[in-house]
Amino acid sequence: MKKDTRIIIGICIIFLLAAGVLFWHQQSTTTGVSGEQEISLEPYSSVSKDTLEEEQNSEKKTGKSTNKCAVYVSGAVKKPGLFHYSGTARVSDAVKAVGGFSKKADRNAINLARILTDGEQIHVPRKQKATSTNTTDTGHKMQETQRININKASLDELMTLPGIGEAKAGAIIDYRTKHGSFAQKEDLMNISGIKEGVYNKIESFIVIT
Repeated sequence: MKKDTRIIIGICIIFLLAAGVLFWHQQSTTTGVSGEQEISLEPYSSVSKDTLEEEQNSEKKTGKSTNKCAVYVSGAVKKPGLFHYSGTARVSDAVKAVGGFSKKADRNAINLARILTDGEQIHVPRKQKATSTNTTDTGHKMQETQRININKASLDELMTLPGIGEAKAGAIIDYRTKHGSFAQKEDLMNISGIKEGVYNKIESFIVIT
């Protein structure tokens, strides 16, 4: 009877040892799987992607761009050179960036409100000097050094004189044909339609020979 008891106790001990080993193995396996699951749930990469998309959407909403642009400003400005900008800029911004207009700038020659394009050139022209001419109400222009011989001039030549149209030019030729060459320039005022006012306009442009 004692022998059977020992056998039973031995079997129980072996069973308990086997159960303990099995329980320990299961615990180790469960812990390893749990650790792998925690690592696989790391959200770092997804957060970075979302942040990038938010920044891109923000740039679209505000209209701002990180692209750098440049235009060259030349001509009648204080400091000709490159103007660097980001996003949208206008001609007025470029002119201001190079110190503004110079005193000789023709400010009405460019559109200050125009939107700039990357790589273009903005040239501000200078004011042009007025030419030395005499202009009449009829639109005739003559250089001050030009002289017309009223005793020999043709109809077209006489019409280049200030205030002398086709009718007055024809009257000069008719008078010259009837009365001969003009003895003096003042004789022009003998012609109907050519009085002192008209004569004073053309006196410096005519000669007689």
